Amino acid sequence: MAFFSIAVILIITVAIALYVYYKYKRFRVNGEHLKQWYQTKAMIALGVFILAPGVLFLFSFRGWVDLVVGAAFAILGGIFVYYGVRSNKIIRPYAKEEVEALRSQQN
Repeated sequence: MAFFSIAVILIITVAIALYVYYKYKRFRVNGEHLKQWYQTKAMIALGVFILAPGVLFLFSFRGWVDLVVGAAFAILGGIFVYYGVRSNKIIRPYAKEEVEALRSQQN
């Protein structure tokens, strides 16, 4: 169980670092679709950040409160990940076109 807890803490740390990185990139990039693309990536990272403690609470069952809080966090994090991936699939082709257009303008 100790390895699982350490793994979850590592996942939480990486997820929050990715969330901050993508939020920062969102404000630094030019182009509306690129901003939306980075926003969807940040949303996925936030979902993983919320999902990981929920899973930890579910598997380290100490009482009913842990079960309810873990389920709530797991469901909310799962929703963020699901809609982030779904939005990412929609936005990605437009973002790629925008990157190619920006590269052709620079050359």
